[in-house]
Amino acid sequence: MAEDFLLEIGCDEIPARYLPLAISDLREKAQAALESARLPFARLETFGTPRRLALLVYGLSEASRDAVTKVRGPSKKVAFDADGNPTRALVGFSKSLGIDPSQVTLERENGGEYIYGEKRVKGRPAPVVLAEVLPPAVMGLESPYPLRWGDQDWRWYRPIRWVVALLGREVVPLSVAGVDSGRLTWGHRTLHPGSLGILSAGEYFAVMKRAGVVVDPEERKRGIVRGAMRLAAEAGGKPLIDDDLLSEVSSLCERPAPFLGRFKQGYGRLPKEVLITAMRHHQRYFPIEDSDGTLLPGFVGVRDGSARRGIETVRSGNEWVLAARLRDAGFFYEQDRRVLLEDRLPELQGIRFLRNSGTMLDKARRAERLAQHVAVALGLPESGRKAAAAAARLAKADLTTAMVREFPELEGIIGGRYGDEEGLPAAITAAIRDQYLPRGARDRLPEKGAPSAVALVDKLDTLAVSFALGLEVSGSADPFGLRRSALGVAAILMGHGYDADLAHLVKMPVELAAEVVPNPALDAGARLLRFILDRVEGVLLEMGYGVEVVRAVLGGGEKRIARLPQMAEALQALSGSAALADVVTGWRRTSVLAKEAAGQDVVVEPGFLKEDPEVALYRAFKEREKRAALLYEGRCYPRYLALLRDMRPYIDRCLDEVLIMAEDPSVRANRLALLKAVSLLFTRFAGFSHVLPLVPREG
Repeated sequence: MAEDFLLEIGCDEIPARYLPLAISDLREKAQAALESARLPFARLETFGTPRRLALLVYGLSEASRDAVTKVRGPSKKVAFDADGNPTRALVGFSKSLGIDPSQVTLERENGGEYIYGEKRVKGRPAPVVLAEVLPPAVMGLESPYPLRWGDQDWRWYRPIRWVVALLGREVVPLSVAGVDSGRLTWGHRTLHPGSLGILSAGEYFAVMKRAGVVVDPEERKRGIVRGAMRLAAEAGGKPLIDDDLLSEVSSLCERPAPFLGRFKQGYGRLPKEVLITAMRHHQRYFPIEDSDGTLLPGFVGVRDGSARRGIETVRSGNEWVLAARLRDAGFFYEQDRRVLLEDRLPELQGIRFLRNSGTMLDKARRAERLAQHVAVALGLPESGRKAAAAAARLAKADLTTAMVREFPELEGIIGGRYGDEEGLPAAITAAIRDQYLPRGARDRLPEKGAPSAVALVDKLDTLAVSFALGLEVSGSADPFGLRRSALGVAAILMGHGYDADLAHLVKMPVELAAEVVPNPALDAGARLLRFILDRVEGVLLEMGYGVEVVRAVLGGGEKRIARLPQMAEALQALSGSAALADVVTGWRRTSVLAKEAAGQDVVVEPGFLKEDPEVALYRAFKEREKRAALLYEGRCYPRYLALLRDMRPYIDRCLDEVLIMAEDPSVRANRLALLKAVSLLFTRFAGFSHVLPLVPREG
């Protein structure tokens, strides 16, 4: 009979940034372990708080499934004697499988006949299987920085204190990190500091409720949002709910209790960004704003514990801490405003950039030069180019301010604000403010124009210097945020539709990086280009295009990556069609022989064309060459592919009726040049070898 199973791992507080990943990792590893052990179940869920991870398996079978494995034995010649009787080899083989020699079968293989038998492994009771597979799954969770404890040098997020393992009402005897399982759990540290017994897996949530624990993280989030909305309404506004902050706060508590706090109206002189950063990033509060977007002098905090007992003390304590932080911010703000951004530039000489690559002042000087290069590539007008260069020069000046030293999250943002107060043009201050955007996949893009140019400059320079230094991204380790920078480059170019050539954009940053890096890596440019294109591949896959299509368009000659989604759309529309078969066949037949013309100029001499099929192919090519260029540059990709398809009859006739590898060297070279010219029409669009699986089979 199927039963529900509960596994709870109690521990010291898991850091908030690890908890969501720990919950999802437990789900994946537990499911994989049960499936590998052939233990059927209806569904599986995982939950967690800072002090516990919980696995609930519903409808778990009472035993694992039997397994039948087909095993090959000796050859027929070895298994039977001349009279057809079983030999000792066959008897031994059968005995190892637990079957009679009469139950084996003969199968022809590799020109001979071999004995086959079925090995049956009987299923085992669920408690035995659970005790075997779950402890390794739990200890195998991906903990970035595990703690070590105990005589056995156990390693996990934090030391494990208790283990609950119940199949229905029965305890499943198992051990995790030296802790034996039972039915005792512990409640909330302040609301129910003692232990509680769990009679059955089905009672888990009811017991947790009595223990003052909300074990479901999604339920904790919903409770926080409901409370924040209600309390913010009391203050006359609505809370600024940030998904990342909501996840962090819900991972910091077992029983969230939102409360309303306030601060003096006088702090309104501080920039809104400073107030929000002080509340959100430093204190984990949700700011409150009115319907016009004006920040109100209040916040919603979250306590882990009672919503009533001692809440006034909690509220006043948090208000005092925030007031102190805002007083400091006000002092820094007034001090910083006395110095212009331009006058701060010499101080950048004292701030190092990446190792062995100079200072932030060197970076600012490179950025000013790069801004012109990037702005021209993006097609900005003269005013945009000047604004980009001026903003790039000043972009890092706010690193010397007291405000950024206290609130690093305000890099760029506070520089833009100070620029506004100095009276700098809006295009320049917007570019300073947006230079780090996008910071992540869900972040907004910098504004079009100078802000996008400066954001690209910052990312390309960091990437170029890193690759010149030979810094590599290894696995999940990316201390300099190179993946994020490369994704930002791709997002800006593709999101705003800038028709800029990525290879051209990368060239100057790599050259400037080589001027400041001792012994720069010779292949830095090629590796950097490949690194960014790998991120582009991920973006296209997330947009829903098939992997064959994505790799095909990336395998063509196009490096204006903003065009790639449209190209992928046109190619994917032909998937499985006769049209795609014609295009791929045309590419394949011309490209094979076109390789023979590698290294020679693509110059076709009409006078050397002797036979009608090659003349016809040449005329078809010349008639379509200019139109193909117009269609391609005009992004009329479906029509471009249709043009390629129309070339197939001419290609087939030429290759079927004309001897390409003629004895006359001039004729042979001319025919190869013709095929190479035709092949380039195909290869400029895509590497069609990648879409071969999408071509329908003939017949």
